[in-house]
Amino acid sequence: MRDFALIAAITAAYLLLRGFPSWIPEIARSWMAVIVISVSLGGWRGRKRKNPDIPSIGTRPAWLDRATLVCTLMTLAGGFALFLSSTPPPLENLAARLETFWRPGAAAERENAAATAETGNWLWNDHQQRPLPQRTNLKPGNRPEVFLQPQDQASSRKLRERRIYVTAFALGRYQNQAWSTLDPKARTLLATPDGWLRLDPKRSGTNITCEVFHAANHPAGNPLTSLQGIVATELPELTRLDPGLWILPPAGKDGYQYRTVSKPCSLDDLPSDPSTQPDTRAPAEYLALPPDAQGEKLRDLALTVAGEGDPLTRLKRLRDHLRTNLGYSLRTDNPRDLEPLENFLFHEKRGHCEYFASAAALLARALGMPSRIAYGWSGGTYYENSNLFVFRSREAHAWTEVLLEGHGWTVLDATPPGALDREYARNATPGEKPPAPEELTQPEAAALTEAGHGLRGPLWLCTGFLGGALGLGLLRRRRRLARQIPGSHKQVHGRDNYLAAFRRASNRHGRPVSPSLPLRRHLAGLDDAPHFARELQAYHYSVRYEGRPPDRRIEQRLRKAAEQWR
Repeated sequence: MRDFALIAAITAAYLLLRGFPSWIPEIARSWMAVIVISVSLGGWRGRKRKNPDIPSIGTRPAWLDRATLVCTLMTLAGGFALFLSSTPPPLENLAARLETFWRPGAAAERENAAATAETGNWLWNDHQQRPLPQRTNLKPGNRPEVFLQPQDQASSRKLRERRIYVTAFALGRYQNQAWSTLDPKARTLLATPDGWLRLDPKRSGTNITCEVFHAANHPAGNPLTSLQGIVATELPELTRLDPGLWILPPAGKDGYQYRTVSKPCSLDDLPSDPSTQPDTRAPAEYLALPPDAQGEKLRDLALTVAGEGDPLTRLKRLRDHLRTNLGYSLRTDNPRDLEPLENFLFHEKRGHCEYFASAAALLARALGMPSRIAYGWSGGTYYENSNLFVFRSREAHAWTEVLLEGHGWTVLDATPPGALDREYARNATPGEKPPAPEELTQPEAAALTEAGHGLRGPLWLCTGFLGGALGLGLLRRRRRLARQIPGSHKQVHGRDNYLAAFRRASNRHGRPVSPSLPLRRHLAGLDDAPHFARELQAYHYSVRYEGRPPDRRIEQRLRKAAEQWR
């Protein structure tokens, strides 16, 4: 049973260090893990000895020993947690400097990827480009990023019955392994007198009106965020950078809050209709393929996979091929240093959603379908009491959109089902409250600063436990020195002065006490042992090792007997 209890304790400590339950602070979880392991080890080692005839060596731990141990363990646990909380940034900076020195090419690639793939930023570099990274090792966070509140319960029910896509922006030009805007010239759009901006008034479908709330995270400009298929927004003005990208006006300190109207449409929403055709009025950039040999390989693969049939059937075959023959992974190694799509489609054959979306977009173009790549979020959590959908950074997603006649931009999601945390919105558990708005509006730098301030309490606790451990350790050391064996040449406590008297008497008899020799061995080696030797040995070992309380009268008698020993 003790072994099973130890295994259970190790499992519990592992879960605590892995972050479960999440509502307990990290410092507290670390301390709890150390305490659980310490208690379980104490119980496991405290089993009864198989042979009780073998005497035990040592003393029972007193309250001072236990208090010192507790303070030491709490200090170590808190210090370990503080180390894990405070050292990653400096260590990452050191690693980045070493990589810049030893591998400048890889360092430049990592900086470029970091500039365009920060969690939740979904933006581009200084050239309004979003390059596909050659290698990835993504670690999504859990920070809430977008609130979406439908105007009524009926709209919420519709959204809960379908896959939700929340769009931040879409890019249509693919060149040099990077996605970018079609037209770098910015245009200012102004609302009509009723306060609304109509962005796609001809789009067909059912209107869904939502209130959108998100933070202002991007100093260079924040993209208009909405349910996929936006047709209008209640804003005074926007800056249009692309048919799929609008920049919001400057925000206040509380972030953004505005209304949008969308008509979402996915490939799975459309009936099998052979008459559905690609929109031939699309700009040529939405059909462009890489001009080199990669374009030919993409065209051959698309024609082979899609086969013959109507456009919708061919697109679904293409999507199913990507879902079936390639694996989803947040880490890609690209050991041959190939171009990202070349490595994804024909060699490593794994990657995250941005690779699937890019491949699907270019393969659709090879079939004559205008396409682009969209970035945003999918999944979410629905809080029924607030009629609110919340999307977190771990639910960031990318997908393909194809332009079809009579339907407009339509979602084609080639990422394999089950690859993401969830596809449909999760219903919050009863009593679960949505995140506070402050969690969205707090800038990343401020969050890091506050995290540093949040370490002050645990730091003071660690300092207090450390001081307690040192103080108790010093007190324990003094008591231990006070109980030195007779062979020790250090001053003994007054209670044990009978030992000093016996040591002096042994020196007078020419039999000095060796510092390394136990009292029992010393007495056994005396040819002329004093008459009080047996009482001295029995009393000393019973007090020193068996927990017997000291007796001042006995000690005075033994001291006097030692002084009278001639």
